[in-house]
Amino acid sequence: MLRERFDRIEIIDLRGDVRAGARAGAEGDQGVFNIQVGTCITIAIADGSKADGELADIFYRDSWTGMLLSRRSKLDWLQENAANGQVPDAIAVNRPPLDDMRPNPFLNGELISIDECFSFKLSGLQSKRDSFSYDTSRAILADRIGSFLNLGADAARVVFHDTRDRQWTGAQAVPFDDGNINAVGYRPLDNRFLYNHRAYGDFLRPSLQEAWGEENIGFYAMPSGTRAGPALWCHGLLPDYHAFRGSYGGYAFPLYDRRPEENDINLSPLLLEGLNAAYGGDVSAKDIFDAILALLSANSYTTRFAEDLEDVFPHVPFPSDREIFNQAAAIGASIRAVETFARAPDRDYVATRLETPPTGVLGDTNLRDGEIILCADGSGRLTGITEAVWSFSVSGYRILPRWLDAREGQRVDLELVEQIRDIAARIAELIDLFGQADIVLESTLADCLTREALGFGEEETDDDGQD
Repeated sequence: MLRERFDRIEIIDLRGDVRAGARAGAEGDQGVFNIQVGTCITIAIADGSKADGELADIFYRDSWTGMLLSRRSKLDWLQENAANGQVPDAIAVNRPPLDDMRPNPFLNGELISIDECFSFKLSGLQSKRDSFSYDTSRAILADRIGSFLNLGADAARVVFHDTRDRQWTGAQAVPFDDGNINAVGYRPLDNRFLYNHRAYGDFLRPSLQEAWGEENIGFYAMPSGTRAGPALWCHGLLPDYHAFRGSYGGYAFPLYDRRPEENDINLSPLLLEGLNAAYGGDVSAKDIFDAILALLSANSYTTRFAEDLEDVFPHVPFPSDREIFNQAAAIGASIRAVETFARAPDRDYVATRLETPPTGVLGDTNLRDGEIILCADGSGRLTGITEAVWSFSVSGYRILPRWLDAREGQRVDLELVEQIRDIAARIAELIDLFGQADIVLESTLADCLTREALGFGEEETDDDGQD
């Protein structure tokens, strides 16, 4: 009715909805009133400029675009533009009459979904009994499976955790095979071992395992609910179902499809063709992969597209300028190497020092004044951990504290200490790389390739199918 009766509608979205908690990178977002719901200003103008039967033009401006999160910054923004009677850089909303009066997700539908960038995707491995089928130690996992095979019925049922699809009887019928113990990308920067046999896991995704093959790299991302931090993660091992943020599932996008009938690059042929045409040819699949990783890991990406990421997969802004694309690819290659453990972190980021020798098992660790006490007996003082490294998270999943929690109770030897120092250094380097990616993202968003320029038509509907 509004669009039928008015000629122009202007919307200024001041955000500030705190009912569902902080969204994406918009922690600290405040409302302009002392209420929990968000606020927008809607100006509906009837001046007779539209012909009968025509719908009103809609123009939308979002305070988050300028990263205005505090109440003061939003009110100052409005005051600065009060003399002109409008805020600049409004986006025209071209949607059907019963749709939301806000732009389509991701620059009014101009960006390509990561789902469209790949031909194949599938959810990660889901055992439904992680505490039994996974372990940080290969030897401990092997002993656990061996012991389970010798348990009586009552004890076996308790430790196995039967589900509708898998029961202890089926698992005990399978002889132990050390070859079934595989390293898996369990969480960001947390690889673990899985007893990878279908009798032990409810949804081990045979299609994904076949597509992944012996060696691969891939993204892991969520179809909705992506929040602060990088919008995806790169794994060099088969990913677990919760490999992005430790909860709410997700999807794997391998770079290569190793299935015999495919055995090719998994990037969309349409994307490969569109980028080669836009950049004058000679664009490799790995460079595209790395550029996507950089742009979607940039610090401001999840803040800029916070609302859109609530509902759909991350979308990719490809720069119009080939040189900016090359910069993104170079940064992405470094991010990939750090996230997949393809190389050690740069020595400049190794800042932790073991001040006192550990003499016990890993305890409940907390950061205080830049140090953590590793052992429950008070020994093993590790210094040089910054608050930024300790707090670094992926959609709320705090990598270093959760990595340590998973190993609580293990004896702290020099090998474990070096692993902790390595994880802390990787996080520190990633923080820096994400900051570098932010500069490239800003240049990209100033002039990025549209769907039409890349040869894509209307955006496809996300498919959540699994095997």
